[in-house]
Amino acid sequence: MIDWKRYHEIGALRESGHPTEALAELKKLREGLTDVMEISSILLGEALSYRDLGRLDEAADAASDAMKLLPEESPSRPYAEFSLACIHEKSQKFDLATQEFKSLLKKHEELLTTNEHIQLKRNIQLRLIANLIVLGHAIEPLAIADTLKMEDISVEERAELSYREAKAHELLGGYSRALELYQEAIRGSLERSLAARSHFHIGEILYDRGEFLRALDEFRIAETMADPESPDKDHFAKWIKHTLHFTGRME
Repeated sequence: MIDWKRYHEIGALRESGHPTEALAELKKLREGLTDVMEISSILLGEALSYRDLGRLDEAADAASDAMKLLPEESPSRPYAEFSLACIHEKSQKFDLATQEFKSLLKKHEELLTTNEHIQLKRNIQLRLIANLIVLGHAIEPLAIADTLKMEDISVEERAELSYREAKAHELLGGYSRALELYQEAIRGSLERSLAARSHFHIGEILYDRGEFLRALDEFRIAETMADPESPDKDHFAKWIKHTLHFTGRME
């Protein structure tokens, strides 16, 4: 029988930035287990560790193995399917991830209306919105966002929705509305990397309007907020350099 206390301790270890150690401990914990539900739970934990390590093929394999162990009617099945779809998104397989998120909502429609699964439904909808926007869709994400905003969602989810809506309005050419929504997202409890991107996108809109000094301020905020390991940081820095060069030529 699985030691659930130890399982959660290992999860905390991974979340604290030690996925290699967490993966080794999860594999030890899986040894000798026969209960498919317990094995599936550990495999999903392994998938998260592989994901954090950037070993996305192995992450997908672990999530797929976890899913195969669960019957279609299992209430744990949607979580395994969601994990696999998120890994495909991380692997930039956006078409596949979008199909999987849509399938989840349709196939488990009744289950996802229950109180214990409503949060999972919201998470699926948020990921679906994000993937649709990457694929260049705007109308469908905005429609999903409208339904989510009417629910009792968290301040973090509401901030992310504002960010996604802003991206969709940009795709539609509604830059004034996009600017308002990026600013609204920043005022909320927005995850740091998305906050950095919001500042950058505000800068882009201001730059296109000819408000170069305000744009430069936004690009600098974005570059400061970006994770040092993220490619965003170099991208934002290039825009700072470009804007400085451009404004310097104008003086």
